[in-house]
Amino acid sequence: MAMFGRLKQKLHKESKLKELDTSLDLPAPEHQMDDTEQEKRKLISLLTPRETDLYYLLLEGYTLKESAKVLSVKYSTVNTHMTAIYKKLRVSSRAELIIKYREFAAIG
Repeated sequence: MAMFGRLKQKLHKESKLKELDTSLDLPAPEHQMDDTEQEKRKLISLLTPRETDLYYLLLEGYTLKESAKVLSVKYSTVNTHMTAIYKKLRVSSRAELIIKYREFAAIG
């Protein structure tokens, strides 16, 4: 029974994300692999200042626990920011984040 509840929540979150994507005028998910540098910069600009701080720490290889310590916040807060970063940058893992956005680590 709980599994169906989690599935329902996940589907609800995905539909909310699609609404957010259309309201922010983001590129469609099918173009995810074809992101140009300009599109990537636009997506990065959507990050809040705190998310940007965490974004750079993730690109530098910090763990979430280390990032929480550096940013002086709780682990759960860092985890929430990380989830938001993944959604805004259209990635599903830290490896994908690093591969797609590593050229922006030094530039900003």
